[in-house]
Amino acid sequence: MSKLTHNGNIIPKSEIVKAIVSWICVGVPYFFGWVATFVTGIFVALTSEQQKVHPQAKKIFSKHSDKYIAEGSSGEWEYRNSPYKILKWWNNYEDGTLGEPSGKHSARSKGNERSFVSQYMWTIRNPFNYAKRSLPLFHCKVNDCDIEYWGDFEISDKEEGQGGWHFCKATNRINGKVYYWYRSVENIGGGKVKVAAIGFKIKPSHALSVQDGDDEDKAFTVRLPVPSNVD
Repeated sequence: MSKLTHNGNIIPKSEIVKAIVSWICVGVPYFFGWVATFVTGIFVALTSEQQKVHPQAKKIFSKHSDKYIAEGSSGEWEYRNSPYKILKWWNNYEDGTLGEPSGKHSARSKGNERSFVSQYMWTIRNPFNYAKRSLPLFHCKVNDCDIEYWGDFEISDKEEGQGGWHFCKATNRINGKVYYWYRSVENIGGGKVKVAAIGFKIKPSHALSVQDGDDEDKAFTVRLPVPSNVD
């Protein structure tokens, strides 16, 4: 079990500086990969095809949940990506180009998730996804880390009233590498929130339980505080 330490609400300046340096070192190559997605995503969507093997050894077919079928999903999911190596890093590592196996993206697309537009929109919504989920530079193996945090233990944008912020530091017990994460959630009323985030998607609660093998790699991400619906 990982060690969890709460350090209060005042973040030392030295930790802020280290976090910013870390985010720049990871963020610069990630930024170029993210920008490239708007072009490479076109070719990913055009060339996607059903894959025979999932990189996480998961199923490559499934039925959508009844909830999303009722909301208009196509009913079935398959794992699709582009087969071309030059496009590999812009494929979607876990879900493929058709969105979640549950059918959420399919329902959002009115059952047309196999269309070029839908696959392209999913790809740019999850930019540079295969790279950030599979390359060590872009993700933190949270099961191998002890976690320290400042601010709130739990915050959420899933329902109103759970706003707040936390700054997390995960230290790998094997190699000593350090990963940082900052996230804030502001409830602005009307069923909307503003979420700002940068770094590796670490939560204090990750120290309290072992994450499943397909969920232990916490990828680097950036989210701007644009108003969005409580989801």
